[in-house]
Amino acid sequence: MDNNQEKKPYKDELSEILARRNKEKQSENNTNREAVKPYNPEKKSGAADRNESIHDFEDGASEGKGQPDEQELHDLDLEESDETPKKKSRRVIEAEKKLKRHRESRITVLRVIAGILVSGVVLFAGVKLGTVIYSTVMDYAGISSNEFEVQIELPNNPTLDQVADILSENGIISNPDFFKKYVEMKSEEKNITGFVGGQFTLSSSMNYGVIVNTLLASKTRTITIEVTIVEGMTAYDIGKLLEDNFVCKAEDFQKFYKDKMDVYDFEKRVLVNSHKFNQMEGYLFPDKYEFYVCNELKENPKTEKDTTKEAEVAAKKIYANFNSKITKSMYKKMHEIGLTLDEFIALSSMVQAEVNNVEDMKLVASVFLNRLRSNGEIPKLQSDPTVFYVQDYIEPYYKDYGLTTSLAVISNSYDTYECDGVPAGAIGNPGLDAMNSVLDAAVTDYYYFCANTETGETFYAKTLEEHKENLVKAGLA
Repeated sequence: MDNNQEKKPYKDELSEILARRNKEKQSENNTNREAVKPYNPEKKSGAADRNESIHDFEDGASEGKGQPDEQELHDLDLEESDETPKKKSRRVIEAEKKLKRHRESRITVLRVIAGILVSGVVLFAGVKLGTVIYSTVMDYAGISSNEFEVQIELPNNPTLDQVADILSENGIISNPDFFKKYVEMKSEEKNITGFVGGQFTLSSSMNYGVIVNTLLASKTRTITIEVTIVEGMTAYDIGKLLEDNFVCKAEDFQKFYKDKMDVYDFEKRVLVNSHKFNQMEGYLFPDKYEFYVCNELKENPKTEKDTTKEAEVAAKKIYANFNSKITKSMYKKMHEIGLTLDEFIALSSMVQAEVNNVEDMKLVASVFLNRLRSNGEIPKLQSDPTVFYVQDYIEPYYKDYGLTTSLAVISNSYDTYECDGVPAGAIGNPGLDAMNSVLDAAVTDYYYFCANTETGETFYAKTLEEHKENLVKAGLA
């Protein structure tokens, strides 16, 4: 069979199709030329080149330049296929997915960070609020980690703002605004008309109620008096001294030296001892003090008025002074000597009672310390003032104290002719000279001493034989 004859009808049919399409294209191109901008010969693009090639091919066909062969049809098919949109490659699809995941990841991270920031702000606000509430409650209740006393002075007819500011500046309160709200609220309940000027001794351990009552009490205690507590005075004598100066009743003051107050740092070292007569004897520091006069007591010494509050203010002022006088170096020295605070104060009170000058105090202290270090060879300190304390202050008032320990046990615990070592408690309130004499005692070989009661001369001895000779010199034998 002739192949050329078989292909001819096929080519004729295709020629008609191409001629028809060419005519349609020609009409479409004429329309496009009118709509688009003029051709820019400097601008090249693959699509434009393809359009021109196709256009020339179609023109040639329409002008009868020859029928297309199979190769030309194949090329036409390729040109038409180039004009159809290409599908996205796998790399493009994967890149788009990766970009999408990255964007979603960033959004998630930002959301997490935002959540953390919001939570942090909420937590900070909660902690801050909790801290403020805790501080306010502690302030209101008078609970302080650093306990101290301070004397303040209010101007005449001070405003509530002035009072709150002065209390805050002196560390008595930490929240002036809350204190003012408290006073305003109490003013309606108790008809508080205002504060008056004057000097006041306040403690960081006082709650709001005590502070207000103390400041208002000045209306009946505006007069002050200076009172001097002398070295060696007993707690009982100090109570009488305050009563004689109309500060408070002696029996009310007694409440604050019979037992610990647990207010000051030094009290942590004071051990409760059932053999002690007065738990706080020895800690009423000798000094000059200024106290308010209780007008009711001054007008009528036998008044039924309860002066416990006035007694508490006086006691706290005295103990605060003691607390400020005992330093860390003194505590360290006590430890080096091997004495507790109670033993140190008791020993100091004995030195204070025996002699009245610093040189002799150091020598007497050396005698007591030498006996304590004698490994039991001379176990008793044998100090006469301890006997006098039992006779003058323990035995006469024992029944009034309501103690559970028997009088005999307490008396023997103080009498250094009966007990070994340091007595159960102090026999008076020593001053700094006596205290420092114990901490810095002379280095001697003395185990005995005695004094001439008329001249005050003190004699020291190493042995009992020498001591007996000194007793004759002192007019004691």
